[in-house]
Amino acid sequence: MRRASRRPGFASGLLLVLATMALPVFGHHSFAIYDFSQEIPFEGVVETLNFKNPHIAMTLTRTLENGDTQTITFIEGAPANMLVRRGLRPNMIEPGTRITAIGSPLREDPSVYFLRRVRLEDGREFQ
Repeated sequence: MRRASRRPGFASGLLLVLATMALPVFGHHSFAIYDFSQEIPFEGVVETLNFKNPHIAMTLTRTLENGDTQTITFIEGAPANMLVRRGLRPNMIEPGTRITAIGSPLREDPSVYFLRRVRLEDGREFQ
């Protein structure tokens, strides 16, 4: 009986498969685009909520002292599965819910924030 010889293409194929599996690791980005030295609280009403992985996102409308309203955009926050493990469920901050959101501004656009923490009206806080 003749033994099957190892083909040089096998190693190359295996390497290609392993490299392809590692691509999602390279897809994640850095949070250096946010100024984490600042934590700014915003009290208001949740307008939109995207409670999904890889990061939650939401908009919050607050009323200013002069009566005008301002929409605050949080383009990213913690992963949804991490918040659920910490006890925060999507129905706890659905649109119409009054919360305090603590955010860190985007360095290039300080009107956009990373959602650091969420404080509910009953005082519970999630990050």
